[in-house]
Amino acid sequence: MFDHPGQGKSEARRQHLAAAFDIAAGLMDGKHDLDTLAQDLASRGKRCLDARLDALSNQWTSISRSENEERLAALVRSFAEDGEGGVIPFSNFSRLLEDELAGLVITAHPTFSLSDSAWTYARSYLGAVSGGKDAVAAATANLEVDTVHPTRSPTLHEELEYARIAVGNIRRAIRRFYTIVFKEAAKLYPDDYKTLRPRLATVASWVGFDLDGRTDIDWSLGLLFRYRSALHGLGECLALANTTDFTGEAGNCWATIRSGFEDLRSCFEMGARTLEEHQATGSSLGKLNQVAVENRSRKEAAAARIGDAFEKLLTLDVPHESWCAAATLYTEWRSIGLGLSHIHFRLNAAQLHNAIGPEIQMTKSPDQSATRRHFLAAISEKLDTVEARSVHYGTLSREQTTAKRVFMTAAQFMKHFDAATRIRMLVAESDTPFTLLTALYYAKLFGVEGHVEISPLFETAVGLERGDRVIAELLDNPHFLAYIKKQGRFCLQLGFSDSGRYIGQPAATLAIERFKLRVIRLWKARGLGDVQLLFFDTHGESIGRGAYPESLKKRFLYTQPPRVRQWLAELEQPEKHEVSFQGGEGFLWFLAEDTALATLTDFLEVRFDKYSADDDPFYDEKGWSLDFFLTLVEYQNHLTDHKGYVRLIDGIGRSLLYPTGSRSLRRQSGGAVHQRLERISQIRAIPHNAVLQQLGYLANSCAGLGTAIARSPDLFEALHAKSDRLQMVTNLAVNALARSDVGVIESYAKILSPGYWLDRSDETPATARREQLRRLSKLLEDLFEADTVDACIRKLRRDAGTLTDCISEEAMEAAFDDGAPDAELFELHQIRIGLIQYIYLKAMEIPRFSTRFDFSLEELLVELLHLEVPDTITQLRKIFPEAPFESNDEVYGEETTYEGGASSGYVAAHREIFDKLELAYGLVLEISGLIALKAGAFG
Repeated sequence: MFDHPGQGKSEARRQHLAAAFDIAAGLMDGKHDLDTLAQDLASRGKRCLDARLDALSNQWTSISRSENEERLAALVRSFAEDGEGGVIPFSNFSRLLEDELAGLVITAHPTFSLSDSAWTYARSYLGAVSGGKDAVAAATANLEVDTVHPTRSPTLHEELEYARIAVGNIRRAIRRFYTIVFKEAAKLYPDDYKTLRPRLATVASWVGFDLDGRTDIDWSLGLLFRYRSALHGLGECLALANTTDFTGEAGNCWATIRSGFEDLRSCFEMGARTLEEHQATGSSLGKLNQVAVENRSRKEAAAARIGDAFEKLLTLDVPHESWCAAATLYTEWRSIGLGLSHIHFRLNAAQLHNAIGPEIQMTKSPDQSATRRHFLAAISEKLDTVEARSVHYGTLSREQTTAKRVFMTAAQFMKHFDAATRIRMLVAESDTPFTLLTALYYAKLFGVEGHVEISPLFETAVGLERGDRVIAELLDNPHFLAYIKKQGRFCLQLGFSDSGRYIGQPAATLAIERFKLRVIRLWKARGLGDVQLLFFDTHGESIGRGAYPESLKKRFLYTQPPRVRQWLAELEQPEKHEVSFQGGEGFLWFLAEDTALATLTDFLEVRFDKYSADDDPFYDEKGWSLDFFLTLVEYQNHLTDHKGYVRLIDGIGRSLLYPTGSRSLRRQSGGAVHQRLERISQIRAIPHNAVLQQLGYLANSCAGLGTAIARSPDLFEALHAKSDRLQMVTNLAVNALARSDVGVIESYAKILSPGYWLDRSDETPATARREQLRRLSKLLEDLFEADTVDACIRKLRRDAGTLTDCISEEAMEAAFDDGAPDAELFELHQIRIGLIQYIYLKAMEIPRFSTRFDFSLEELLVELLHLEVPDTITQLRKIFPEAPFESNDEVYGEETTYEGGASSGYVAAHREIFDKLELAYGLVLEISGLIALKAGAFG
């Protein structure tokens, strides 16, 4: 490591930076060559991918199918235990299982960080992992991994295919769980089990339906995705139906069920074909709508026949195995509905405000103190008088505002697909009750208030601080209170990713915990025992975005700590807990049926365990705990506001990232990706976190902890020894520190400093090279604001030093050692710092050109210093054509003997400068892929 306790830190940083410069100088002088370096990096890919998948595999409690099936059977038996060696009444047992209490959600985020060959390799690896190392070796023996990272962004359709695989395996894991439920219930309640209709575990997805910050999913594309979801779901049902058979009366019921599924599939295939015809040819929407209307009664009749036939069949005397198969299929059909999974729409507050603004003359933010009550009154008045309106696909196609279009789409989905299964309506940036009342208004306007679950997302520091007050104001509104009471559930989404971006991950988990406890307290105070609380925790696969690194079970406890679970268990209505797995790295958990079952088993065991945090001193020492939390928040606020930090992220950081999704890197309010950042909020949480990984210091996960501990180190040590919660929070930060080195990020910062290159000039004997280095130093002057960057680095170093000094207690040392990757991670950083220096030096060889172009050489060099290599090289190839212009005299009908306007070509410049710059940058990105594997995730 560049910077590790016990080493000479300053000397180590100088030595490694010097070694990186030697790599660059060797490439410049011909002692090293890029092709050999490329071969070396390529040879590491498969090994790094193996290590990444092996680390993931170690996070499951067990991957054995038989062991996980027995664990699930034991869990079902525990539901029936009365604590005295007997069983509880069947009514109590069924009440638990027939309520939705645990959900896995597949989400769309740009972390599709593996190449096609790496993804294929991972799928084979995880498909065999339950069989042990020999099975993995056999499954992957003949698979090659060319490069580990993607070279282009996946399309939205490709993301949907990745999601389909994950959702399909989750669905089959839940199916296996329900089969176990029926078998155990038959033993526990032989006289009653046939009336059991479980729906405890669910699967949902918002892939293809996430409209927050993107405009590339229009209504017809969303409709096409809905058709495909319905057809995939029916395919699952028919495949399962065809594996079982019955005779006699049961056989007649089974034939009715299968024919009903076939009827539904025929209807949806017809609708999908008509929609695709409209998309391809622009044919009349009237035909599409007429087909949907004509098939509506047919679909409703088929669904009714299926339900009636199932209910009749399950009362008949049939072989137990066959009965369980039919009961499992019926459970899947009833609990998931007409689709591959439940559906979550996602939109943001700005989209709702833009839609309602003209209707209430909203010219200012609805959260401004001077106008907030006025706008709350205005939207409440509209809720007083709103009357439901009907729509069709023509209405939908003409609507220009995203928010209205989403609610119209929900109305069409309810009408033409599935009126029995609710749709979640996730609303980002719900920092004011006005936003959610607006959502309720549109739900009522389009007649779907009984069908959609309006769910606020709280993830900013402001949102988490005052979100419970937002909810309290909503409960004061009679329309919203009546809405959630009729729904019987209130869903809240908590974002670990964005909250970690603003206040750091340790503070984020504490802020979300405090928020949840305040909401539970509010629920008790308002007497809402008959309304289920649902907490939906969304996070990524990296430490910086909320994925606890030690085990999957600990991850679930990190997002929903024991204290929260204990308080929730005291509510009259059992809560539902949902967790997200983000595309595509989160899909790795579900690449095989056995791994999906392992994930579900860990999740359900954690969900239904018993918890008490009464003896945890972290909650008793309220004053210290609050100070600890506020110090973490304050440090991260100062850090993310620091101009030097913004320049660190913005300087070359984003150019170290490769394409991983169909969504933009910048927030919707931003401009083009290459524009200069002025504040951290302009960049999304995923690329922000990815840049920190690529710069070698996970500042949003470990920075500030040293400062917080130093406020009262003795009390911290005493509490840490006895507090499970404090250990979990600090262990996450220490794991992040083990994957980090402040010396690495300092080295990246140094090569952006003009002083560094002047020092190199003084140490270089060759006159021509010295002149290049001085020119480079001049170009860098003020470009990256080196002085402010250095000040930020010093801030990080002081905190890191304090934290490493604190790593003395046995538990913290163990977390540091467990999280520490091999030295190869830091070797990769060294090589890449050398490559970046080589790019900078090579750029100094670009010849000058005429001012007739719209830009100067200096402007292009500045782009290269930001590592904007591909676009810059494209421009340079136009300026310096490789081959001479052809005269093509025959085209003009006469010969020219004057060649003054033609170039003789720049073959040498292409081969010696442009090609090498492109190759070097390609290797920079190759290393980015390897570092992401070493870090455990992209972004």
